[in-house]
This record gives sequence, C-alpha cells and structure tokens, in this order.
Amino acid sequence: DSMVLFLQNKFVSEVTLPSEGSVANDDNVSMTAKYKVAELFVFPIKSCAAMRVSRWKISTRTGKLLYDREFALVDSSGSAMRLSSFPLMAQISPLLSLENNCLALSAPGCQDLIISLDSIVTKGGVGHIRVCGDKTCAEVWGGDEASDWFGSFLGVQCWLVRHRGERPETDLGKGFANDAPLLVISQQSVNLLNSVLISQGSKQISSRHFRPNLVVSRSPAESERKLINPEDRWSTVEVAGKQIYLSFRGKCARCQMVDIDPSSGMKGETLRALADYRRHKGQIVFGIYLASNAGLSKDLLIEHKWIEEGD
Repeated sequence: DSMVLFLQNKFVSEVTLPSEGSVANDDNVSMTAKYKVAELFVFPIKSCAAMRVSRWKISTRTGKLLYDREFALVDSSGSAMRLSSFPLMAQISPLLSLENNCLALSAPGCQDLIISLDSIVTKGGVGHIRVCGDKTCAEVWGGDEASDWFGSFLGVQCWLVRHRGERPETDLGKGFANDAPLLVISQQSVNLLNSVLISQGSKQISSRHFRPNLVVSRSPAESERKLINPEDRWSTVEVAGKQIYLSFRGKCARCQMVDIDPSSGMKGETLRALADYRRHKGQIVFGIYLASNAGLSKDLLIEHKWIEEGD
C-alpha cells in the first residue's frame, strides 16, 4: 500500500485529459484548418540561443530556414556540444545579418565577436563530427579567435564548425538538425502542457523550451476547442500564396533538454510532465518535423522564399 501511495503521489497526474474519441471531430477539422505562424525562430548555432525574426528565408527545395542549425560547437572528442550538458550555451546569442553576410555573437561578460559567413575569408579543416550519435561532415569555422571566444565563456576547449553536407539529396539539407529541417509546434500544445504543469505545482514554460522553428496557432475564435496536439495528425502543410509545400517527417522525440530554461539555463520538470501523456512507442514526443514536399517543389525556379509571422 505504501508503494502504491508513493507511485500515486510522485508519478500520477491529476489532470483529466480529453480522450481520443472525444476530440475526434476536432481532429478531423484540425487536419484542414488554417493556422498562422505566431512565432518564427532561427537557430544559427545548435544548442545556443534562438534568434527570433519576423520574416526569414526558407528553402523551397528542403524546407530549411536559411542558416538554421548550420553551425555547432564541437568538443575535443569530436562530438557536438549540447545544451543539456553545457547550460551556459543558452546565454550565447547569435545574430545573423543577411545584408552584411556575417554572424555576430554575444554573451554575458564577453566582447562581441563577428564572424564572416564567406567561405573564402574564413575557411578551416574539414572532417567528421558526431551529432546525437550520427556522423556528419563539418568544416572548422572562425579559426582560433572563435575557438578562444567560446572556450573562454564555456570553460572548455571547443571549436566552431559549419555543416558541409556530403549528400544533400539524402539528408534533406537539414544542417545539424536531428531528423528534419523544420521543427513545428502549436500554441495549443504548449497551453495543454502548461495546464499539466500547473496541476503538478510546477512553473509554466514557453514555446522556446522546445527550440521550434515555427510556432503556429489557430484564430482566437477557434482556439477554445479542446485540441490535443493537433499537429500530430498533419501530413502536409502549405504556406498560403507562397508555393511553399511541406510534408510530415515524424514526431520529435524529446530528452532532458526541454527541462532547461532557454534564457537562464536553469532546470525544470517539463519532461516529467510530458511523460504523463505524451508517450509514443517508448518515446516522449512533442512537436513534429517537416521537410519540403519534393514532389511539389523540386521544379520551382526560386530556391528561397520569405516566410513570416502572420502567414
């Protein structure tokens, strides 16, 4: 009895979520519903802070936002450094300038560092690194100046590298992203998770905890519907009027990285709350991956188009 009581107190959620059957009609509606881009994020350096933008270029051939997760930090073992192991990475803020073709970096207590995106100016050695267990081709970028800047702030020897896809037709041009070029979540899904966190006495979180590229939301008149993670059931997405066609590539399996506050680096209990109702085939999932629907976009003459908040 003591064991059962312990399990109930520590692991059982008191939140009553709508059953799958009770939201079936809403699910059918959500498959063809109109959503708007509420937030748009670019992550120039994997695991470092996001750069929120009002509009940005997206590849019509791959679905990747320009320069998104194109850079990473690598430790002395040749593995990409992750936020879950180096929380200070959350305080490194990259800022891309398309006009000046450069990447500006800032961090508390450090002088800003500006790195050119021109390979002719800043070129280093090419080799393989490990990203979440997978090998990918990368080029050392920024030289000793960048290495010293990051190492001084993080307190560990590391190097900045830039993705160099060997077979872009097979890796979907996803850079250092885990599974696909574009990560999407809905604000409805975030709101539902926050209701679970509140019931458990935990602090609410924002969409930034999940490091998405796009946060989408339905219009206020429809947002009161009890939708359980509506993006789960999407198979294709079209950005209206822009000839941008995307297709579902899988659900995003989550790890302890979602527990880290993206601004402070402090840890919370987001993953535990998700585990109460977001298990799928042994994984805890939240958000979906999208990539360009090649069947529709491969013949487009324009390689990049603008996507913006409000689309």
